[in-house]
Amino acid sequence: MIYLDNAATTKPFDSVTAVIEKYYKELYFNPSALYSSAVNVASQIENARHHINAELGGGGNIFFTSCATESNAWAYNSGIKNKKGNIVVSMGEHASGYENAKVLISKGYDVRFVKLQSDGRIDYSDFVKRVDENTTFISVIHCSNETGAINDIKQLVTTAKSIAPKAIFHSDGVQALGKIEVNCNSLGVDLYSVSAHKIGGVKGIGGLWIKNGIRLTPLLCGGGQEAGARSGTENTAGIVGFAEALAVFKKTSSQKICELRENMKSALSHIQLIEFNDCEQNSPYILSFSVPGVKSEIIQRLLSEKGILLGLGSACASRHRNNRILEAMGRTMPHIEGSMRISFSHENTNEDIKIAANAINDCIRDFRGF
Repeated sequence: MIYLDNAATTKPFDSVTAVIEKYYKELYFNPSALYSSAVNVASQIENARHHINAELGGGGNIFFTSCATESNAWAYNSGIKNKKGNIVVSMGEHASGYENAKVLISKGYDVRFVKLQSDGRIDYSDFVKRVDENTTFISVIHCSNETGAINDIKQLVTTAKSIAPKAIFHSDGVQALGKIEVNCNSLGVDLYSVSAHKIGGVKGIGGLWIKNGIRLTPLLCGGGQEAGARSGTENTAGIVGFAEALAVFKKTSSQKICELRENMKSALSHIQLIEFNDCEQNSPYILSFSVPGVKSEIIQRLLSEKGILLGLGSACASRHRNNRILEAMGRTMPHIEGSMRISFSHENTNEDIKIAANAINDCIRDFRGF
């Protein structure tokens, strides 16, 4: 099998699964208990918290959640204090951000969506038009899960704060953490969502980085875990595994990923009418392309039969025929229907790329009949 859908999820590192097994089989104690074995487990959670927070630049703290969807929901629903102000959200958000914005609209909030440029990044001029002195909450994804386009979060924060100094700025960093430079202090954000299973961790553990001085309404009330911000027995194995995954992922070669992406792009560039949905500031881990006139679902199935797995875009939106983000980029329906997403990992090789590229070319040629 050649797995090229790593933006959907990654294979956990061996060291991560070893950590997970240890905490399930041996160190399974409830970290809220007071005997020494439990206290030791609690200290390992804090060590993991310190490590992840440091990797995010410090200046805040990481609060653990069940996933990035939960982190985004927490940010959207707790970062907004009242209906007097307005909310600014980019059209490029992951479904877990965009759908929460729609819920806020249904509750009577003034939500303003910002256009995307044709290359997938936020339209800066439209952003400036949407933000005003009454803006209270802003959310812009750092790296697009659909195309890999990287937004200049630092510039956006600087601009937004000059207009609305008290606005809370949130960014979804799921596809950015470990893959591009991330320093929440330098970026200037107030809230930043992350997830473990995109970087060699396991599913079921995410986090929300909260800047010092920012106070959110508790997500869950109960036993007071996570400093009272998110009650519930901690997923100790997932948390410690998250820290391990980030440590290992940071050691992998980004240069190798860049080469894999360039080799794949070069190999696919000969396909007639192909259009790459990327930009100059793009994550090397994602390659999105469209082939008008081709049904990507059929190509995906044919490739799967050959043992090659790739995505059609966000796994969370795979049940929907339309692609909201490509549509916001101005792509036509034939381009959207023919869109595919390849996402890479450290386990992929140049041989994988060669085999997969040839198979993609063959499947598209067979579909077209020429």
